[in-house]
Amino acid sequence: MSIVAIADLFGVSGRRPEFIAALASAEREAANQPGCLRYLFAASIADQDHFVLMSEWRDQAALDAHHVSPGFASFQFSLNGLLARPSQMRVYSVSGSARPLASGPMDPRDAD
Repeated sequence: MSIVAIADLFGVSGRRPEFIAALASAEREAANQPGCLRYLFAASIADQDHFVLMSEWRDQAALDAHHVSPGFASFQFSLNGLLARPSQMRVYSVSGSARPLASGPMDPRDAD
């Protein structure tokens, strides 16, 4: 069963370049850890200082190992002074997944 963790991180206004550098480094580090299937940050369109982490792990043991890894500790340390408020994370256990079937192009006549 894979594990998905989603977190909201809010950077300090005016320190975006430093914040992005810390996030980019964390992406590279985590992506190379055993059991990491996906680890990426996305920027909010509405708030330039709000980023969302989406990570996917093979299992809970892989996520737990990530959280005690030297790379994660380094990431946490690098955020010192860059967060406007504490981050919030939710972790989900995923028992299955499916790819949607291609629906084909929409017929413009069906838009009404």
